[in-house]
Amino acid sequence: MKNFAIALALFAAACQVNDQTGEVQPTAETQTATAEAAKETREAAQEVKEGAQQLGQEIREGAQQVQESEAGQRVAEGAREAGQGIKQGAGEAVEAAGDALAAEGREAQAEAKKTKKKQ
Repeated sequence: MKNFAIALALFAAACQVNDQTGEVQPTAETQTATAEAAKETREAAQEVKEGAQQLGQEIREGAQQVQESEAGQRVAEGAREAGQGIKQGAGEAVEAAGDALAAEGREAQAEAKKTKKKQ
């Protein structure tokens, strides 16, 4: 109840009743303060946006410097070599599996020929 009374008092102080229409309207002082607060909010939002853009640019530049650095290039080369090693290992595994399948196929053919000759 106490909070309601305080809120009502603040509302009454910030507004005035139009004698002709009976409508409650904010005072000129309240309208000015509201407009000023809105302007400050827009300016603060613009500053945050600009700061975020600048930070993003600095991050991009830092990432570019790391990529172009000698250590970054060595890491990238190492990753490429590791990728080649993985490809080579996978290729050898597939080749070995292919050889095993080919051997199984030859054995199956030989067995089929043996069975055919016995009949």
